[in-house]
Parts: sequence; C-alpha cells; structure tokens
Amino acid sequence: MVYKNFKNQDFKSLRAECVTNGRLFEDPEFPATNSSLYFSKQPPFTAEWKRPKEISPDASMFTEGASSADVTQGRVGNCWFVAAAASLALEKDLWTKVIPNYKSQLISPEKPEDYQGIFRFRFWRFGEWIEVVVDDRLPTVNGELIYLKSKDKNEFWSALLEKAYAKLAGSYEALEAGNPADALVDFTGGVSETIDLVKGNYINDLEKRKLLHQKLVKLMERNALSSASIKVTSRDEMEKQLDTGLIKGHAYGISAVKKIPLSEGFFSSFNAEKLFLVKLRNPWGEKEWNGPWSDGSAEWGKLSKKEREKLGIKNENDGEFWMSFEDFCRHFTTVTICMLVNTSVFTIHKTYNEGALKGVWEGRSAGGCVNNKDTFLHNPQFKFDMTGSKKDIAFVSLMQPDTRAQKAAGQQGNLTIGFFIMRVEANRSYRVHQQYDKAGDSSFVNSREVFVRLELDPGRYIIVPSTFDSNISGEFLLRVYTDHSNHMRELKEEQPTAGCFSWAPCCKHPQAQVSIIVTSVNNLKKKGSVSMTVDPYCIIEIEGTKVRTPHKTDNVNPTFDYGGLFYVKKPESSMIKIQVWDQNTLVPDTFLGEITHPIDCNNRILLQTHSLVEKKSRDGQTMQTDGTISFKVAASSNLEFM
Repeated sequence: MVYKNFKNQDFKSLRAECVTNGRLFEDPEFPATNSSLYFSKQPPFTAEWKRPKEISPDASMFTEGASSADVTQGRVGNCWFVAAAASLALEKDLWTKVIPNYKSQLISPEKPEDYQGIFRFRFWRFGEWIEVVVDDRLPTVNGELIYLKSKDKNEFWSALLEKAYAKLAGSYEALEAGNPADALVDFTGGVSETIDLVKGNYINDLEKRKLLHQKLVKLMERNALSSASIKVTSRDEMEKQLDTGLIKGHAYGISAVKKIPLSEGFFSSFNAEKLFLVKLRNPWGEKEWNGPWSDGSAEWGKLSKKEREKLGIKNENDGEFWMSFEDFCRHFTTVTICMLVNTSVFTIHKTYNEGALKGVWEGRSAGGCVNNKDTFLHNPQFKFDMTGSKKDIAFVSLMQPDTRAQKAAGQQGNLTIGFFIMRVEANRSYRVHQQYDKAGDSSFVNSREVFVRLELDPGRYIIVPSTFDSNISGEFLLRVYTDHSNHMRELKEEQPTAGCFSWAPCCKHPQAQVSIIVTSVNNLKKKGSVSMTVDPYCIIEIEGTKVRTPHKTDNVNPTFDYGGLFYVKKPESSMIKIQVWDQNTLVPDTFLGEITHPIDCNNRILLQTHSLVEKKSRDGQTMQTDGTISFKVAASSNLEFM
C-alpha cells in the first residue's frame, strides 16, 4: 500500500531510535497533556496518562482478535466514530488494513524488541492513505480509560485506534459530534450514502421497505459498513433516551440484516412466510431497544432453536439487539452506508472502474450552484462516459477536505457543496458553455461528502461540482465509479486552438460549431419483411467526422437522445448527414435511410423532423420512405456557443 506519513513521522525510524536509546516512545506531535484532550472547554476531570501495562498487568493489543464488542464509548460525544469502529471490527480484511502488521504491534514486554510503546494506524483521507504514529500513553481517571475502551479490560486496540484518529483531528474534543459516514470512509476509502427514512416515507411504503432491506442485505454481503440514527431537533434532545430504549442523536452500528423463513400463518411485516430483521449495536454497550424482538421478548419463542442459534440470540444487556425491519423504519430516521468500491483486477469479487480527480474553486472557477446562471458554468467541469451497451449504475462522490483539525483555530467548517450532471454530445472534449438538460444532481449540504447513485444511459456526461454560493474558495475530490471504463478527465479548454500550420487548407481553423442530437426515429421497416425485427442505429457525419449512436434492440420507433459535436471548417458548403442502419449479426448491416441538411449558423437550438430518403439502386435517384427522424441542431460561428 502506498501511504504518506502524518507529520512526517516514520514508524520504523522512530521505533529504531527507541531501540537505540533504550526508551519507550513519547510522541512530541500529540503529547500527554491537556492540549491533546481539548481546545476550548476543559473537561470535568483531571487526566492521568498511563501506558496499557500500567492500567492492566495483562494488557495486550488484542485478546481474541477484533469484534464490535471491543468498542465502547467513553466520555466524549463521538458515538459516530465508535459506531463506525464497531462496524470496522466486523471485517478482518478491513481492520487489518487500518491496523497494519497487527500481529507485530505488541503491548506485552515479553518481546522487548517489538514493544517500544509506539503504534501505527492508517486512515484514508481525501484520496490518500495516511499513516498516523502514536505512543501508547492513554488518558485515565482512577486507573480507568476515559475514552473509548474494550469490554475486555486487557484489550487496547480500540483505545489506541481512537487516539490515532484524535491526533489526526487535533484533539479528543475535536471528535465530538460527527457523521458516521466520515469515519467509515476514512477506514475504507469507500463512498458513503445517507438515506433519509422519514423523507423517503419508508414506514408507509411497503415496496420501498422491501427494496431497502434487499439492498442492505446485498451490501452487507459485499462487506459494506452501515449505521443508523434518530435525528434531534434541538440540543436538549441530544442523547435523550426514548420510551423504546433507543437514544436520539446516537449512531448505532448495523451488524446484520436478515430474512428468515417462518412457519406458515405466522405474522410478518411483509408476508406470512418471511421475517425481516435487522441487528444493531449501541456504542455505549448498554441501553437497548425494548420492543418486539428485543432481548428476552416473547417473539423469540416463536422461532426454532436452530434459528435462534443461527442468529446468536443472547438475553443480555450487551448493547446488541434485534428489531423488525418495519420497526426499524418506524423509529430510526437516517441510515448511513459506506460501500467498498473494489477497483482491483486481481479479485474474484465485483470490481468497479474508478475515475478520481482533485480540483479547486477559486476566483472565476468559484461559480456557485446552478442558481447562479451567469457564473455556474465557470466552475470546473469533468467528463465521464457510460460505455456499456445499456442503462447502468454510476456512483458519484464529491468530497471536501476534513476540517475537524481546524476547529482549534476557529476556522469555518464544511462548505455547502453539491454537483449537477448533464448528458452531452458523445464526442465532446471541450467545456460546455450553455446548460444542457439535467441527467442527475445532488442535494447541496455542508457534509464532508456528497454521494449519489444514478442509473444512466450510454453516452458522455459532464459533472459540474460547485459550492452553493459563488465566490467561495475550496478544494474538492470528485470520484466516479462505473461497471465499465469511464475515461473520466477534467475539461479545461474552451474550444479548439489554431494549429501551427493554420495557413494550410488541411489545418484551417474551424469556422463554426455544430451540435447534433438525434432524439428519435419513427416508422422503420425491415428490408424485405415487415414482420422481422429491426435493431437500428444512426451515424451522424459532417466533413468526414462521424459519431455513431448505440443500437436499439427490436424497435421500429427508437428513442436515442444521442449525438455529436462538430467543429466545421466550411460551414457554408458542408452538409449534415444522418444515416439510419439496421444492425445484423451474420450479414452486413442494412441501410434504412438518411437525411442531408445544410448548416445554418443562426445561433439557435432547433428541433427538426425530416422524412428519411433512400437511394434507388440503378439511377441514383432518391425516394422518400415512411420513416422519419427527429433531431436537435445548434450551429454558430461562435465556437463557444454550446
């Protein structure tokens, strides 16, 4: 793994220095002082910093590996981080990436050459893996850990993980209040999605509940990390316990989502044969849901012993509990999912093609959202392609740098960010100058990351990331994940530039810009038989440059909404030609008709419909067919018209 050292601290060099000097590591970048605990409000306790062996004689990094039970919240309001850490512990392939060489990171001094009081952790930040080094001096009160701790008092991996994350944030206090999605992304490098259960009206929409349950099952099978919470409307509601036993403003880790067959006739939220359940964990390690399917409730008696054992039912207040998915959608308001987007070709698991680029908003390029009509298209623009043969899913993530470490300096928090997506000509390689129809967009929020899952047709798209208001400077990371190659890159040039030999006829600079979008074709017929299927596609051509649309299967009235952008050298004499062909498998494709049209540089976008014509084989004359073609055309001598 390629990574950078946080604060330029190299783990191996520092450990070797400790061995040479015969002392345990003491971190000068995150000292055992109050400055590492807080920056604004002094906590109501006096911390005593101790190494694990001073807290427990049998201290170790791990006792029996990592599990969600190893992660219990302490005296800082960072349940969002604790819930994410508990989810991380469920997947060994993930936590061993965050805790590299975990077997050699030992606390016990039985191997003095391995224990030097120094530990390292890795977090993904803004497109890069960062290695954070810490010493193992932990803040305590009366010999007990103040912050995150394990249920097993001899186990310290979770406390050290929290310390490394607090160092990255600037202090323990800087970890107060946050989004579980941020920590999940930092642990994995994945992309996060937030689902509003209230806004989506999931409790009253049975079909949406089914689809969400199915989605969560599939994502959990792919090792996605998830959490759930209940929104608060005021500070007084924060961490208030409800009559149901649930805590408002509290991040619960989702550790399992199940569909269980039941005996015929037994009631279920969705049907009489299936029970839909979800398992959650309270980072406090106690105070659980007390409704149906909670620990010790009568509902469990209606399951077979085998099913109860399979689900690992425990009648104890350990912070983990089950509830029906219907109750889950009724009582929780928000679900956060971190999807692991595997991009490695050396795997049997589903992979994605990634496009990831960084950019800035500054000066003219800080154009604000689409409401700022005069400046919106001044923002950075990024193109990507949907190269499959049919409609497919794309994940789009816009991220800004983490601002938690700037809290101590009183700097502003997250910017309000979002993005707008337009479908453009399939061969466009220059910036857009007029707003195209929306193909997708995101909400504008002041979160660290904005995510959207889109279903898109084949073609080329342009993403315009922006802040909500104009003239707001900032950095961003834009990521696009697709099943097929997406060729993502930033569009920086406004128009073609004149070549070195622009005086030569073959290198003449373009005199006009022409955009052609074929919208639809109608009344097509198979040559030779009206009963056979037609698989049509179009070829658009101007001055020898061609753009071909995807083909449509078995469709005599296809809709395309696909086209090309042409830079024309002789607009006064060149013609627009659009041909329609029928794609065949074993024999050459069949010509179905065409239109030719002059170029009129009138600076307008026009929708036109023409009859397709076909040449006679002998005398070269043309004849009109029953078929028609509709297309949008825009032509201008201004090369930055479209």
